[in-house]
Amino acid sequence: MSFREKNAWIAVLTTLVIWTVYFWQVGVAALSGTLDGDATFWLFVWCLGISIAIMLPINIVAAILARQNMDAPPDEREREIDARANRAGLILLEILMVGMVLSSGLIADFARRVYEADPAGATAIIFINLTLFALAFSALVREIIQIVHFRMLD
Repeated sequence: MSFREKNAWIAVLTTLVIWTVYFWQVGVAALSGTLDGDATFWLFVWCLGISIAIMLPINIVAAILARQNMDAPPDEREREIDARANRAGLILLEILMVGMVLSSGLIADFARRVYEADPAGATAIIFINLTLFALAFSALVREIIQIVHFRMLD
């Protein structure tokens, strides 16, 4: 297994565990009307820190144990796999972003109904987290596509 495939596996597992918890908690809070911007910010900071604290050492250990160079330039096969995964990930990201823009009226109406004290703030927090979700989901799909291509071509 190449280092890039190991890296993709580590990213997928970390994303599924940590960021699923984050988006679940934010989604439940947003839909229940209990969304708190400060709590959401610190939850994000914690999840980001935990992700880095998990992914960085595991990648280093994986490279050392396999005696692989983390900085080795990708070969032609890896560049092709990366290009395919990037293309799919970017297309998905574009679709999700357009979906957010098209649903902005519904989101703003929801925030006005549920968060009467600060609908603008709630709308901003919801949009920021939808953008983060779109980025995380498209990156997750990109990594999964890489894994599938690595497995298919081995």
